[in-house]
Amino acid sequence: MRNIHYRKVAIFFTLLFAMTSNVYATSAITVTDGYVKASIPGSEVTASYMTINNTSDNAITLQKVSSVISDRIEIHEHSMADGMMRMREVGEITIKANSEVVLQPSGLHLMIFSLKQQITEKDVITLTLYFSNDTEVKIQLPVLKYK
Repeated sequence: MRNIHYRKVAIFFTLLFAMTSNVYATSAITVTDGYVKASIPGSEVTASYMTINNTSDNAITLQKVSSVISDRIEIHEHSMADGMMRMREVGEITIKANSEVVLQPSGLHLMIFSLKQQITEKDVITLTLYFSNDTEVKIQLPVLKYK
């Protein structure tokens, strides 16, 4: 009787591992090198940066980002125009097939407005990224000192 119980448990964990492995293996989107900047005392705004990788054979678009730390997270881009650095909301970012997009200072990035709390280096921030292929990617990002 005891061997049957252990065998069932072993089969359960083998199947569970196989299912989990398949989820990660089939995910076309990966996020690396992500972080959120610590907020400046008295400020309700910060930014987040990361690299988004698309390993699929189709373009995928980042359409929206959400988090419990703010009700307003926008996708922005810095650009140089007439000798002036400008920032504007772009709405979404398309990641070409088998490609990556880097969100970085002075380029594409996430602007996090109306922070519900001060963000410090002790925090880890959870963001949910929503993509055009109906994929939601939940990531946890460290907070780095604002420079």
